[in-house]
Amino acid sequence: MKRLLCFMLLFVSISCFAQDEVVYHNGNVIKGKVSEVTDYYIKFRYEGEDVDNTIGRAALSEVRFGSGRVQQMSQKVYVNSPDDWEKVRIVNDKNEVIGLKSLGQVEKHSSGTWSFSITAGHFSEKTMKKIRKEAAKRGGCIVLLMSQQSQSGGFFQDGHASMTGEIYTY
Repeated sequence: MKRLLCFMLLFVSISCFAQDEVVYHNGNVIKGKVSEVTDYYIKFRYEGEDVDNTIGRAALSEVRFGSGRVQQMSQKVYVNSPDDWEKVRIVNDKNEVIGLKSLGQVEKHSSGTWSFSITAGHFSEKTMKKIRKEAAKRGGCIVLLMSQQSQSGGFFQDGHASMTGEIYTY
């Protein structure tokens, strides 16, 4: 009976000290304790510290919890050349890119004359394509969209769209 009790106490004490591992897409692994997981980010604490650190899920491959459970965070986006522009992911929440490396901002515009089939949405799609192509050209895989503006054209007015984003990589 004493052996069983000692074994249970040992197991409980070991599991209390089990660390979580946060695995980045670039291969880095950090150890600590994950305190919160949301749709956009995780919060964790390094061992021996009381400060919460935040990392965007887009930067992370998985979290390996001390309990043995593994939770996938995001799929890695592989952009190997400018031809991979369609793979570039667009995000709108700045928390998603915490922990990624910025490659700088990009600003693109599209405009054209009015017709029955061309709307503000058409110009937005055209502009988004330009942003994704520029990101792929610079080696980026994720763009944080920071501002966007679009307007349909009329008989005497061109339609246009304008977008600004920050390009990120792992």
